Amino acid sequence: MPRVLPAVSVLKPMRGADPGLAENLETFFHLDYPNYEVLLGVDDAADPACEVGARVIAAHQEVRSRLIVDRRQVGLNPKVNNLARLLRHARHEVIWISDSNTRVAPATLREMVAHLEQPGVGLVSSPFRGVASAGLGGALEALQLNVFVMGGVSAAHRLLHEVCVVCKSMLLRRSTLGALGGFPYLGRFLAEDQVCGEEVVRLGKRVVLSGRPVENVLGPLSVRAFFARHLRWAKIRRRMNPVGYAGEFLLNPVFIAACGAIAMHTRVSLALVCSALLIKSTLDAAAERAAGIARPFPAYPLLTLAKDLLTGLAWAVPFLSTRLT
Repeated sequence: MPRVLPAVSVLKPMRGADPGLAENLETFFHLDYPNYEVLLGVDDAADPACEVGARVIAAHQEVRSRLIVDRRQVGLNPKVNNLARLLRHARHEVIWISDSNTRVAPATLREMVAHLEQPGVGLVSSPFRGVASAGLGGALEALQLNVFVMGGVSAAHRLLHEVCVVCKSMLLRRSTLGALGGFPYLGRFLAEDQVCGEEVVRLGKRVVLSGRPVENVLGPLSVRAFFARHLRWAKIRRRMNPVGYAGEFLLNPVFIAACGAIAMHTRVSLALVCSALLIKSTLDAAAERAAGIARPFPAYPLLTLAKDLLTGLAWAVPFLSTRLT
């Protein structure tokens, strides 16, 4: 007898017209899954995402979907407020939380549900890779996501057996969410995705990482925006795990070698910088190709150098400042 898959409510909070928003949303209306609904949410009817979302919904009458405009709040986190409003209209027990700047393959939901239905599993998240970037900042962002972030999330799950959840794609049951305090509880935190994963573990359930990545569509990004984003993430990581965050310094040999070259001013120290850069850029290229990204090899040395120097500088700031904007 065929297995009956649980119905799923897809919650997609939106704010502003993300790059390729219509194409991003379209992928959630072409899922290889028998029973699901898509709920799109904004907090302002004048938001340009409203028009895009309404147009995509109108083009797919075959999928149960709805655009919800609501301003009610349950906490300080704007994204969680949006999710709480969407949950009020969700029909199903299983909920899939996904950012508006993501694209997915048709089989993504089916594979995530298969993980969720395994004994003891309380939450399933997806790795994600940066695609469709533009500008130098976009190229740096994609490289950082595809190497450090994707590698770090995967290593935390598979090697260290630690919880590491990023809310680009997250599947869980309403009953599990309710048991940890629901969105009113998560709305108290900036890193609501990581807190959710940790609380699921405290409930005695497992957090699983799916093997299929979703795509994070980046679009144009300045170097300044790239630095600001990763500075914000650095401050969050240091707050959540001070010891682990301190150890991240050892994962940036190019920055360490550059600091040594500045301090010593010798040919040997300069040679160490060049050697570290050659090895690291080769590893970056290999990691991106493993993630399905084919960037020209000559681009890697300069991109790796810029990325590692900027993220090295960002790494030091959270020891002096904990304020986020």
